[in-house]
Amino acid sequence: MTSPAEAPVLEVEEVGVRYGNVHALSPLSFQVRPADLVLVLGTNGAGKTSLVNAIAGLVPVAQGEVRVEGVRVTRVPAYRRVRRGVSLVPEGRGPLPGVSVADNLILGWRARKRGSYRQHLDRVIGLFPILGDRMDQDCATLSGGEMQMLAIARALLSDPSVLLLDEPSLGLAPQPVGQVYEALGLLAAEGLSMIVVEQKAVPLPVTPALTIVLHHGEVLERREGGRPSDAELADLYLGGGDGHAR
Repeated sequence: MTSPAEAPVLEVEEVGVRYGNVHALSPLSFQVRPADLVLVLGTNGAGKTSLVNAIAGLVPVAQGEVRVEGVRVTRVPAYRRVRRGVSLVPEGRGPLPGVSVADNLILGWRARKRGSYRQHLDRVIGLFPILGDRMDQDCATLSGGEMQMLAIARALLSDPSVLLLDEPSLGLAPQPVGQVYEALGLLAAEGLSMIVVEQKAVPLPVTPALTIVLHHGEVLERREGGRPSDAELADLYLGGGDGHAR
């Protein structure tokens, strides 16, 4: 029998995504266990965003099932998946212009209202101290790195079981990328499960439990306990498209 510590937080079972006649993601299966970091790599149009959006409930699945802590959520709307413990940091960071940093953060907590707001707020300010100095500031005036920190902090305030991050390094300079991934390392050490989507090599804080490389909606490679080197990844991208996982 599987112990609670080993039971998957998230199960993706033969999940496929289509947009009308457009094939976005072929059926894909994997599990995320407590403290796992799953890395999903691929160029633009690979199906990465379709995958995390399907898990978060932002797009319907064409087939397959999504389970959170053993509960089927395949037809559950996105806001209820947040209450089940799934939080997404979207590509583009999703700031709310005209809204202060403080109000962005409390909106994250209100999505689930689990535990003490002050306790969760102290936690995310500990991860991203710069946000503590920006609480009254319009989030539209933040730098790109600060916006990404805010987006992650807002998602964390819902106290997720699994955090989905869609290209957290997109458009950022090396220094803020390092700061973001340093914070993700602290979260991994706390035992938070994560799915991280990226196009390129990033300074991952921990070894991925699983790396999936996508190309035009197909799996090019699955690698447990590691990830391809930059040279291997370039070779996969340049030679990809046969639709067969290695």
